[in-house]
Amino acid sequence: MKIKISLNLVLFLLISLNTFAQNTFCASKTFKHTIPSEHLNETRDYWVSLPLKYSDSLSYPVVYVFDAEWRFDLIKDIAFDMAANAKIEKSIIVGIPHVDWKFKRGIDLTFSESRIEYDGEAVDSTWYNSSNSGKGMTFYNYLTKELIPDVNSNYATNNHETLIGHSYGGYFGAYILSLNHPFEVIHMYDPAIWFSDGEVTKRFKLTEYNKKTKIHITYQPKPEFHKHKIEEFIKALENNKSINITKELYKNETHNSLFLDSFYKGIQLTNAK
Repeated sequence: MKIKISLNLVLFLLISLNTFAQNTFCASKTFKHTIPSEHLNETRDYWVSLPLKYSDSLSYPVVYVFDAEWRFDLIKDIAFDMAANAKIEKSIIVGIPHVDWKFKRGIDLTFSESRIEYDGEAVDSTWYNSSNSGKGMTFYNYLTKELIPDVNSNYATNNHETLIGHSYGGYFGAYILSLNHPFEVIHMYDPAIWFSDGEVTKRFKLTEYNKKTKIHITYQPKPEFHKHKIEEFIKALENNKSINITKELYKNETHNSLFLDSFYKGIQLTNAK
């Protein structure tokens, strides 16, 4: 009898400890999905991380992350922890990787073939051409007509969507303001607004933009041409009453090093609980 009681007690303690561990230290897992894309004419993957105590009986906002090869693990773990501690809304994080980032990233994330570089230098077609840029509309159709609907069909989403892009990804987020995009929030970290001599700014100024949108934009000051193009874009955004913009100039950071703080601050400003 004593042995039976002891075993029951041990079993109870193990179950209790396991329950406590799940509620307190539950790991952020990644789920992989595959889409046979008709728009891109190739198979694409996307990665998903769910918030603590995810339930199909509830619904959640979704955060879409470009350059998932480098950024997804960082963002999903930070977002998981912040949401678990009630700093931001519990969200589904979706990472969007490239098939071959060296070859496909520029093709997917740009909408034209630039004839100018980030420092203002004029370049010819040996720099940007159809082999490395300009297919952003095809990728946009994949994103909005295939990927987002697939996420919505697999998970309990609430149609509140955030897009996070850095460099070319930030330029992509800026460009789609002139399209009928689905995002309530767009983060642009040191975006390549210089591409095609600030075409996103020119397009935005010609657009009657009336969608309520939160935009968080960060940048660093080098080179001056790059900085000037971003600030020109910021001014255009600030003149639009439908846009709630937050911004930060990181004077002592680089193009890549500003990413972490940009996300940490930006997600609290735009997705606060």
